[in-house]
Amino acid sequence: MSPAPAGAEPRRRALLALGLGLVAAPALAQTPPDPPVPGVKSRPARSLILMVGGPAGGAADRWARGFAPYLERQLPRAALGVEAVPGEGGLTAIRRLLEASTEARMMGTVSAPLLISRAVELGQTSLLSGLDWLAAVSDEPVVLVTAVRPGGDLAAFRAMGEAATLGLPPPGTAAALFGDAWMRLSPASLLHFPSAAAARQAALAGNVAAAAVALTEAIGAIREGRLEPLGLASASRCPLLPEVPTLMEQGIPLIAGAQRGFVLPPGVPPRIRERLVAALRATVEDPEFRARGDSAGFVPRFIAPEVWSAQITASIERLGRRWAEEPWQINARG
Repeated sequence: MSPAPAGAEPRRRALLALGLGLVAAPALAQTPPDPPVPGVKSRPARSLILMVGGPAGGAADRWARGFAPYLERQLPRAALGVEAVPGEGGLTAIRRLLEASTEARMMGTVSAPLLISRAVELGQTSLLSGLDWLAAVSDEPVVLVTAVRPGGDLAAFRAMGEAATLGLPPPGTAAALFGDAWMRLSPASLLHFPSAAAARQAALAGNVAAAAVALTEAIGAIREGRLEPLGLASASRCPLLPEVPTLMEQGIPLIAGAQRGFVLPPGVPPRIRERLVAALRATVEDPEFRARGDSAGFVPRFIAPEVWSAQITASIERLGRRWAEEPWQINARG
């Protein structure tokens, strides 16, 4: 393999890890190179850095490293790397991406609405409008769960009223925004935990009456029979748990979830942009990536650039109005 372009190697803090998450990711291709053609120079692989707005080893970093081997299958002449850039809830990475030259070959990984929440809190939504929202690749619906116990159903939880404690991840996450909306429909006491895993554990231990978390955080315990799903905050039933009713079916008009996807700095040449969009679409259709989603608790779904960009713009406006009218709590974060 030819050496990486000058300046790229310091950014590559780690080569792609294999198989992070609940299902092993595919190994990177190890096929031997084609024999050289006389009189024709071979084309070296170009580095593509996936920039993550969060600490190394965090949830966003793990997701990017788990996704990268599948994407690399669709970009055979690209050598992918992942760089974790903590700070400002992901906005430091966005600033770095916007400042980078289009020749730097960087693509940002983002989670919405979390990144939007952080931008709204800090009054930095103008940063988001400068991005090229390339595509979304997965949905993570919010699920309401409780410990397995006799009579542990949605009606019993709602009947507890304000005596019921609803465990939530940190403010600004999809599940935490769900909790705020829940309070407008059904009384309960909200308790934010430092992480979604901590909220899930509190529900498992019976320390809270229920918890709202992303399905990725709860699907393992649900399938093992250790957590009881009360309902999914989605428009239709999830193919991963088709037996679990939506909250809509049960008379609660709440839909909440996170989307993961990718952004580019402005000015990336159209041919490169189109190639990346095609690679992301093909990755979502990869049977092994879809199998990973089935085990890990996310739904692979490709959302094209124009559609996703419009959704993000609407979300920025909606969360901006909500923040102005009734700000949510802010936790310290990296």
